[in-house]
Amino acid sequence: MHNLELKNINNVLLLGANGGIGQALLSKLLAENKELQIYALSRHPVDHSRVHNSVCDLINEESLSVFLAKYPNVKFNLILNTIGFLENELGGPEKSLRDINEAKLLEYFRINAILTPVLAKVVRNHLASEGFAFVALSAMVGSVGENELGGWYGYRASKTALNAFLKNISIEWGRVYKNSLVLAIHPGTTQTRLSEKFNIRVTHKIHTPDEAAKNICDVIFSTEFERSGSFLNWDGRSIGW
Repeated sequence: MHNLELKNINNVLLLGANGGIGQALLSKLLAENKELQIYALSRHPVDHSRVHNSVCDLINEESLSVFLAKYPNVKFNLILNTIGFLENELGGPEKSLRDINEAKLLEYFRINAILTPVLAKVVRNHLASEGFAFVALSAMVGSVGENELGGWYGYRASKTALNAFLKNISIEWGRVYKNSLVLAIHPGTTQTRLSEKFNIRVTHKIHTPDEAAKNICDVIFSTEFERSGSFLNWDGRSIGW
């Protein structure tokens, strides 16, 4: 086996099932694999017979551990982290150093970066031996090499840190699991609540959540295990670190 196939997936762990892209991924996976079960963590419940919910405002090591303890024998073929943070009551992305706020920087890193290695730690005993993919949604702006505009200090740096975490995870798991695929995927600019106010000046294509979900699945299920540890664009193109 060189890559995962959606038809062979049994169990999916999905973080952020209520987000724009998370909802679209959930719907697509359920529609295209009638046997698949989804274990979803989100702020609001998902009403579906094949979705096992955990509702929590704060997803961290404790909430993940408590949730997975309910399903000790479940092994996941696909783990998806779609959770991201762009702005809160302290404001949106920084335009310059004048806008730096330490509390907001810490929140960027807690949600956009640290959650993913914590998820990997907790889920490591629930990985399907026949093969699995561990995927987190990154962002083009997390590429240091492709940064030509500056700004967005916290968001950029937290996504860069996420990419570094995923690369490390891919190396460690590559020594242990024969068929493991760890990916950072940029879903493209997508029309969601998280980004809608920042899409006004965008001149390139803006994807619908359904388009983004299709693209993400296309990348996951066409990427060979040998490419684990890659940072990929929504169209499958490699993005420079």
